[in-house]
Amino acid sequence: MSQLDPILMFDKAHAEKYDTKFARAEPFRDVIHLVTDLAFASLPDDANILVVGAGTGSEIIALAARHPGWHFTAVDPAGAMLDVFREKAIAAGILDRCTIHVGYIESLGGAPLHDAATSLLVSHFLQTDASRGAFFAEIAARLKPGALLVNADLAADMTEKTSTRLYATWEQMLRETGADAAGLANYRAGFGRDFAVHTPAAVEALIEQNGFERPSPLVQTLLMRTWLTAKT
Repeated sequence: MSQLDPILMFDKAHAEKYDTKFARAEPFRDVIHLVTDLAFASLPDDANILVVGAGTGSEIIALAARHPGWHFTAVDPAGAMLDVFREKAIAAGILDRCTIHVGYIESLGGAPLHDAATSLLVSHFLQTDASRGAFFAEIAARLKPGALLVNADLAADMTEKTSTRLYATWEQMLRETGADAAGLANYRAGFGRDFAVHTPAAVEALIEQNGFERPSPLVQTLLMRTWLTAKT
């Protein structure tokens, strides 16, 4: 999707330090991986999992360790991030269970259909309702009927005082991952511009209107919200 352009942000230099840069926030990542694993507990032993915006593949590494029969299709337009994942997959001995696709979701063939999918902190890079809706529809098109989707995104109603307090705490997390004053100012200026910050209800509506059942909230970690839904 041309609106996304994460390739510019996730180049080789960024990819190589991505996992260590956000080490302070690893518990956030781990809880999303935990609830994803719990949500996928009913999947078959030979399930095929579609991972959209796989990045360096942290969720694949976590899920593959617990489910030795699962196969994963890792999709990401940033080849440098997938290069890091490939190295991790080799080290973990799971590369033979992974299909790696460098490109956007719409460039991935429609077969075989998958038993479940994850999209973790991806769709908020699409700023318009139309592009985000199309993104979820592309995922749905590659899933079996009833297949599960775990989706996580930044979401908040920034007109509410409670969200303002949350944002202040979010900025403290950014400070502890190395952001300086200039970096925080740039982030603040781009908040809601360089990536979308829809309200939780708006994100849920976009998912429901594009091939999925009404999403169920799974967990919230500051501004990151995670939902579980199924293809209609």
